[in-house]
Amino acid sequence: MITVIGIFEDINLAEEASSYLLGNEFASENIDIHTNGQQTNEHGDRVGDFFSHLIDDEKQAAHFASLGRKGSIVTVHAISQREAQEAVDVLNNYGAIDVNASDDSSSRSQMIERIVDDSKRLRGNYTATK
Repeated sequence: MITVIGIFEDINLAEEASSYLLGNEFASENIDIHTNGQQTNEHGDRVGDFFSHLIDDEKQAAHFASLGRKGSIVTVHAISQREAQEAVDVLNNYGAIDVNASDDSSSRSQMIERIVDDSKRLRGNYTATK
């Protein structure tokens, strides 16, 4: 599986992106949305745990977590490279923010070829059922 992450400043844009994906052949069980009000769980920082689990580079994981805590995160667990690229395009088109901390390249939605453990997924209080 390929995990695609988009971070949004506006929850409405995150929800619109998620709804668009659902209306275009993406399965609801493969889309998670996490809003900035849902930052802790019984073990601490959900957002920090998620990015630490997904990204090996501690500095990059901390940077993503910092941005994610301020906004809304849409995560798509894609089953193919084609589906992952479609998800990236949709999230970018709906306004995912620039997350690049280290160079001048344009880096908004991120594709990471790693399966996210179910216990680390950012399933929020928003249920994508539209």
